[in-house]
This record gives sequence, C-alpha cells and structure tokens, in this order.
Amino acid sequence: MDLVSTILKSLTSNSSLGALAGKVGVDPDQIEKAIASAIPSLIGSMTKNASSSAGAKSLLGALSQHEDDREVSSQIKDADEEDGNKIIGKIMGDDKDNFISSIAKKAGINEGQSNQILSSIAPSVLSSISSLAKPDSPESIAKEAEEREKAAKEDDGGSFLGGFFKKFMKDEDDKVEEPKKSDKGGLDISDGIDGSDLLSILKNTMM
Repeated sequence: MDLVSTILKSLTSNSSLGALAGKVGVDPDQIEKAIASAIPSLIGSMTKNASSSAGAKSLLGALSQHEDDREVSSQIKDADEEDGNKIIGKIMGDDKDNFISSIAKKAGINEGQSNQILSSIAPSVLSSISSLAKPDSPESIAKEAEEREKAAKEDDGGSFLGGFFKKFMKDEDDKVEEPKKSDKGGLDISDGIDGSDLLSILKNTMM
C-alpha cells in the first residue's frame, strides 16, 4: 500500500473521524471527503518541495520534529492546531488559502472548519511519513541507537531523522540528487536518510 493510501486509511478510520468530528463539529462523511481531497494534494506539494535542496532540508527538519507513533486518533485529539496550521502553510505556500477554500467547497463545509480539519491532521501526516522513513531492519535499529547516543552527546535532539538532518544540512546543492539504490534493490539508506531518500519516498507514493 502506498503512502497516500496508508495515510488516508488511518485518517478515515472510525476512531480518527470520530476524533475530528468531536473537535470540529462536522459530520464524519464531510470530514472524510475533506481528507480524501486534501491528502493527495499535500503529498504532491511535499514531493515538489522536496525536489530542491532547500525544500528537502525544510521538510526533513519538520519530519525530525514529528515522530509520534501513537494511534492516529490520539494524535488528532492532542494535535497542536497552531503547529498544524503552520505546517499547512509551509507545504502549500502561497496557495494555502485557495487550498483551504477548495477543500471546504468539496466537502460542503465552511473555510474555518476546513482549516481546523487540516490543522488537526497535519502533524499526524508528518508523523506517518517519519514512520515510513524510519527503517526497521536489525542493522538500522542498531544504527538508530548509535545515532541517538551521538545526538544526545551533541545535543542534536536525539531523534532518528534528526541525527541525519545535521549531515544533510552540509549539502549545498540546488537540486536533490536522484535516489541511490542498494545492491539488494530498494532504497540505499546505508549512509543515512538524506534529501534524495526523502524524495524517493514521496515520489513512490504518487505512482
């Protein structure tokens, strides 16, 4: 299952829709329409943004701060909507207001409700991508532990993605290189997750 489908499935579960309905006061069917319309556009914009070095650095920084592995419904209930609103703004840029308005029209809700739904789900969307970006092989788990220890000593935040973020910040290229492939096929993350790896993750969701 690709990332778009995975995120849609988790955000449109009964528990997630119930959590959103309780916060926004909108019928779950309308919320589901809003989410179904929003997620492909958000992932598409993130993919576009991640195609440049600056955009990938910004997104990697956001991902390193959103690594919540709780149930999505719990993330929605506790979501910092101010943070979520900023996330939507960074992803959509100057198109943010038009995006919110478009989702509202498609779902049959007002713009305030559309904005609240989007702001409530944005942190969990980043957490879902962070989860996908974090490999779970024995080797990567050991590497994660090593990076966490190193990050703690250097006061770099202690997160898996955060450990690689500092390395990636040294890259000053305007474009993100094409993703590297491992000898066994798939993504090569032997040197950590960088902009090309992130771009590959996002591009693969759009196929």
